[in-house]
Amino acid sequence: MPAASKPTTRRQLSPAQHKSDASRVMSGLRPEHVAFLGECSTTTQDSRTDVQVLCWPTVPATWSMLAHALEELQALRGNIAGEPGLTWTQDAAPQLSRPVDREPNAVESTLAALIRRLPLRFAVAVVEHQTGRSKGSDIVRHRSLFSGCLMAYEAYLKSSRQAACRLVIAAAGDAVVNELRRTAFDEALSQLTGTANLKGLELGFWSELATPLPMEVSQLAAVAVGRHLRQPSEANPIFETVRAHLAPPSRFHAMGQKKRSK
Repeated sequence: MPAASKPTTRRQLSPAQHKSDASRVMSGLRPEHVAFLGECSTTTQDSRTDVQVLCWPTVPATWSMLAHALEELQALRGNIAGEPGLTWTQDAAPQLSRPVDREPNAVESTLAALIRRLPLRFAVAVVEHQTGRSKGSDIVRHRSLFSGCLMAYEAYLKSSRQAACRLVIAAAGDAVVNELRRTAFDEALSQLTGTANLKGLELGFWSELATPLPMEVSQLAAVAVGRHLRQPSEANPIFETVRAHLAPPSRFHAMGQKKRSK
């Protein structure tokens, strides 16, 4: 991400402008200043489970290492897409899975190995709630998810003494949902008191067609966690990699234990 003009803060943009501001703002930051969110939801007849994953680099070269790892994988396996719908990774991370999506039996283990070698960390938050609740509960749900991820990120920053990222990028929704998520993010952030430089962290939304590779990693992580919660006994190498890179504390631990005990 080359250097550019000074990033514009969210308070200088209208809600409509914010839907596409992430790519422009990101261009003014160094790669190590940007973290990414992955999200997934599972709904049954009477309940819904939301998973949110925050993914951040631990060294300045992390995201360039990711791009290089994909280039090596493309050189080794080719870059021709397989038949659509063979693996769940095609939807979660089309660029990362493309070199191996013709090998459905190996795609998860291959991507898990790729992520395992990267210097990055994850924070995971899980919220379960009943379907049909009032719309006023949406901001509570989003705030809980952001709080779970940001608390783990704050704890990591304290222990590692690493400088905080300046921007968190999530996939864009409509303008109303984006503003609700931003409000929940700000409220969750305001509850953190131990890391002063985290107070300037911004939330941006990515609406362009080409998704950044780190966002695909975070989305792979979120879907893998969701799949584990639904089917904890099934092999899930990407989930195991996420767990190995998890920054504690995390609400996921309690939720995972609850699920496994059933």
